[in-house]
Amino acid sequence: MGGLVFSSEDENTSPPIAASDEGEWSLLLVNRDNPLPEDYALQLTCLNNGLNRVRADIYEDLSAMLTAGTEEGLRFVVASAYRDREYQQGLLEEDMAILASAGYSRDEAYREATRTTMPPGCSEHETGLALDIVSLDNQRLEEAQEETPENIWLRENCWKYGFILRYPRGKEEITGIDYEPWHFRYVGRAAAEEITRLGLTLEEYLAR
Repeated sequence: MGGLVFSSEDENTSPPIAASDEGEWSLLLVNRDNPLPEDYALQLTCLNNGLNRVRADIYEDLSAMLTAGTEEGLRFVVASAYRDREYQQGLLEEDMAILASAGYSRDEAYREATRTTMPPGCSEHETGLALDIVSLDNQRLEEAQEETPENIWLRENCWKYGFILRYPRGKEEITGIDYEPWHFRYVGRAAAEEITRLGLTLEEYLAR
């Protein structure tokens, strides 16, 4: 399942948000305390495998980023991109079921599971702006991902294309999410440059 060669076929699920000001959509903060607005609308574009979709506005920069890495001999896989609320709920229930089988109560399982899997309405994946990008040689969502050449390149270069590492190490208390070296979020090129230069999270950048 490659994340390298893309299809330009659009899937228009709803009218796009007016994008006269990039900040209206690219800097949208979605987390436990800031659920996705009920009236959020987006236009989706399919990636090459036909399984993953992203917000159409970020397609050009995403394609440029992965193409640049590919030209350096790297091999990327987009493991996950846009998810609707029903799919997000299913992922959360799966994680909770695994924990319940290990002896956790439902409340305990919920607290533990939501350290990495957000409740529906609170996941950045529902915005179409977030992607889990991994190496073809290691497609597991685990911290060892940071040791792959693909992840090293992305962390060093993603800002040039408008992306940031959304949940960095050492910022867990701010983001509310465990360190995820594979989770990249589009914020626009100007914001990505400043966030990266100052070593901020999106929460810190917006709170300034």
